[in-house]
Amino acid sequence: MKDKWETLKDIFSIQERVNKLFDDIMTGGQGSGHDCSVSWSPRVDIYDTDQEFIVNAELPGIHQDDIEIKVEGDLLIIGGCRPLASDTSNEEGKYHMIENSYGSFRRTFKLPESVDQPGVNAVLQDGILRITLPRRNKPEIKHIPIE
Repeated sequence: MKDKWETLKDIFSIQERVNKLFDDIMTGGQGSGHDCSVSWSPRVDIYDTDQEFIVNAELPGIHQDDIEIKVEGDLLIIGGCRPLASDTSNEEGKYHMIENSYGSFRRTFKLPESVDQPGVNAVLQDGILRITLPRRNKPEIKHIPIE
């Protein structure tokens, strides 16, 4: 029997294929140019340690100025745009296949517990966006004796 992560992975895979089909229909298989209205979903790995949550998102070819990261309460939101490169759509040739994803993207993740927002940091290196979200210190539990 599949666990919930395998089921979610299958659902996201189907969503990605449906998005690509609509993109191909709308653009005649030629991509979306500089338009960022077509959406796609970058692949993401999330894991945690005792001290923090770590999110690694695959964003090759995207400049850090084209990425927005927000933490709103217990939600992590990653969004941005990867336009089709202008130097590849010249008048001398045409695409025969476009497998890379272009357009806007937005991913929202519910964090299992609150994070220390001032301590959140992000690094984009070699096409991987790494977001580190420190866990907020849990309040100490004090047992009160009954007199």
